Parts: sequence; structure tokens; C-alpha cells
Amino acid sequence: MAKTVDVQLLNPFIQASLDCLVQMAGCNPARRRIFIKQDPTMFGDVAGIIGMTQGITGSCVVSFPLPLARRIVGKLLMEEPDGVSDQMVDDGIGEIANMVAGGAKRQFAALGTYKFAISTPTVIRGENPTRLFNPADTVAIACEFTADPAWPETFLIEIALKPQEKDG
Repeated sequence: MAKTVDVQLLNPFIQASLDCLVQMAGCNPARRRIFIKQDPTMFGDVAGIIGMTQGITGSCVVSFPLPLARRIVGKLLMEEPDGVSDQMVDDGIGEIANMVAGGAKRQFAALGTYKFAISTPTVIRGENPTRLFNPADTVAIACEFTADPAWPETFLIEIALKPQEKDG
């Protein structure tokens, strides 16, 4: 039997990411591409990670280059990016990860498709390539976004899910 992950499981996370940045930071995000992420290296410089259990096994990672993270967190806090400390970036990216996973969880519950528990966010930084340790036997699906048309950097949400057995 082949193992597969339903790419449609990514849609609530995509929508929650868009909603979070529009509503909380006043950004104008746009999706660029969706792909299977086979490289375990973290994208960007700072990432918020949420574990998922009890219905969906996996993780949700939102990762940003540091300049983009400072701009987004600055918008969240109504601060200039230069006034955003490293601790504020970490707290803000952790909160974004929490809002994305929580928003997706609410969407799944409203559809009656999946119920799952989410962990407290963990924030990591990686000046050198940092390896993400996704749960065993998961497939990572990533979606790249721009946060605003005026900003050149992109960010990534990465959903690592345990595949399901499928006939054929």
C-alpha cells in the first residue's frame, strides 16, 4: 500500500495564516507556491513550531527571515521594526504560530472533519542551517507566502503530517 497525505489538509492552515496576517498585522499576504518539503532545514532565521496530537499527528511550523519577522511583529505591536527586540520577535512569532494552528483547528472543527490538540508554541532561531525535527514518519507540505507586496522576503508554513495508508 502507498502512503499519502491529503494536500487539502493544508487549506485550513493557509487560510488561518492569511487571516492572521490580515487581521492582526494589517498585512496583504499572498500565496506563492505549495510543495512537498523534503529538506529538513528550517526556512529563514526564526520559526514558531506547534505540535499536533489526538486526531492529527504532526507539526505546524511558521518560519521567517529575521527582517520580515521584525516588520510583521512591529505591525502586530504597532512599533517600528528597529524598535522590535529579539524577545519581542520570539514572542510575536510564537503567537503567530499559535494563531495559525488554532485557526486551522477551529476550521477543522467547524467542518466536522478533524479534532486535535495543539501544543504550546516553541520558537527557534537558526543563524546556520537548523534542522527541524518533525514527528517520525511524517510528510512535510509547505506553502510559501509574501506578507506584503512591498516587502521582498517570503515566509513559509510547513505542515508535517503522518501519512495514511491508501489502497493502490
